[in-house]
Amino acid sequence: MLSLLTEKRSFTLTTNSKERETDPAERAADPNATKKDCIDAAWLAARSLVVFFVLWAIFYGLFRAFPYLSTGSEVIYRSKLNQEINGSIFPSNTTARRLLICGDSHILAGFIPAEFDRLAAADGFDFYSYNSGYPARWSFVPELGKMVEKSSGVPNILLLTMPWGTAKRGFNGFRLLQDDHDIADRLFPFRYLIRDTLSFLVTSKGHGGPWKFYGESRHNDAEMIQDRGYYFISELSEYPNNTLPDDFHLATDQPDVVADRSADSQSEELRALNRIVDEHHIQCYFVPTYARVGQQALPPDIDRSFAEFLNRYSSCKLLGPDYYLYPNRMFSDAVHLNRQGAKLYTKDIYKLLAGEMIGH
Repeated sequence: MLSLLTEKRSFTLTTNSKERETDPAERAADPNATKKDCIDAAWLAARSLVVFFVLWAIFYGLFRAFPYLSTGSEVIYRSKLNQEINGSIFPSNTTARRLLICGDSHILAGFIPAEFDRLAAADGFDFYSYNSGYPARWSFVPELGKMVEKSSGVPNILLLTMPWGTAKRGFNGFRLLQDDHDIADRLFPFRYLIRDTLSFLVTSKGHGGPWKFYGESRHNDAEMIQDRGYYFISELSEYPNNTLPDDFHLATDQPDVVADRSADSQSEELRALNRIVDEHHIQCYFVPTYARVGQQALPPDIDRSFAEFLNRYSSCKLLGPDYYLYPNRMFSDAVHLNRQGAKLYTKDIYKLLAGEMIGH
């Protein structure tokens, strides 16, 4: 009896096993089952897409509703791009010479358009200037291309302080990575929202709380727009009166080394820059940037090698040395000028350009 039960159970298990083995084939042969699987997969994909777009809309809405939760440099960068590409940097009805200066945060914190125009007016020149220096960015050609697409974004005079990028034609893995970064910025501008919000909350403790710090960031942005792109970077200043002490120095300083310029003659950005300058009949000049005394060695009055390079490959001309050296008291931090230093740098740039204009 026990043997019969055991055999019956074994037969049942074997039969069920065979049924399970044949189930997939039978299911594949059943059109109704296949159709149901496709419908289930489609619904799952649709639900996933809906959830994705809902979350994207929520985060994008928060990003747009609270633009000043980002770091200070990101707030200023996005605001400048919006002003330059979607707004107007030069009055459409002005008869003044339109001057645009490009660069990184050195220019952002170093060139004061209103001061330059005041100096020019004292000598009988009529200028309307704009500062297109970007914080923590070393790109200007793509942005310049977008600016000149508008009639109000075309300068008569273009001042450059750093060479163009090295992007080349054809396949370039680094270019693809850079493009991927730009694409991510466009599709997911809020991707650092959580990180930036936490950083904002921590930093706000030293600024009177989140609400007061948010208002301070909004005020700084509005002031930058009013000052036509100039922005004093107070966030990095740690010394009284925003002035470095006379004995300040860094271990990375190279007081015996001249930091001369170099550029890529085969860059696609160079071709784009030459095209912009030539098509719009822009006077283009490379002018000095700046450094602390003791940070670099004193450069020659003119970088002959770079001047010859520009003469061969570029539509721009070199004016002055690669950089000016200023004492520590003109700096608010290790690399950026305070307001007094910015006035001095602006004056030196004006004198350099005025000398070129008077000479011609």
